[in-house]
Amino acid sequence: MSSLINKPLPAKDYTFQYISIGPEDFEEGHACKLPQTVSWEKFIKDNKTVVITGAPAAFSPTCSISHIPGYITYADELIKDKKVDQIVVLTVDTAFTQQAWAKDLGVKDSTHFKFGSDQGCKFIKSLGFELNVAPGIDWSGRWAIVVKDGIVTYAAKEENPASDVTVSSVESVLAHL
Repeated sequence: MSSLINKPLPAKDYTFQYISIGPEDFEEGHACKLPQTVSWEKFIKDNKTVVITGAPAAFSPTCSISHIPGYITYADELIKDKKVDQIVVLTVDTAFTQQAWAKDLGVKDSTHFKFGSDQGCKFIKSLGFELNVAPGIDWSGRWAIVVKDGIVTYAAKEENPASDVTVSSVESVLAHL
């Protein structure tokens, strides 16, 4: 069991970036928007229930085939049935890469679904969910967290983030909501 459970999400002093997605983003010739920087503390305070899942890299095979598509498939169940206010997919890639990946996976609206960037891996490291890939280079591991009213109610990290999608799967998250 994670040491984060039943404690406030360590969100103070951390931010993430994302680029909103809407119907206009799929029109020919539409320019990419600039990233929005969001305080985790405010984001958690503004949303009753938040699901955050970390992935090692946008466009990578396991992330794009086995992990994140489940969250997209079950987005309506998470949002409508389980009353999740926000779903955040977090990597250390740029917000531009995250937006391109979200669009490639079929996300058409970011009202409740954000593909966030934690460049520098600061927030992810505060959770203890980083993946050291080389000396001085950290990516996100593969993990999932559920936060309700600012308190972590579920938190788990994959032992083998290169291929495992068990405790970080949408099915595991749904079972803990």
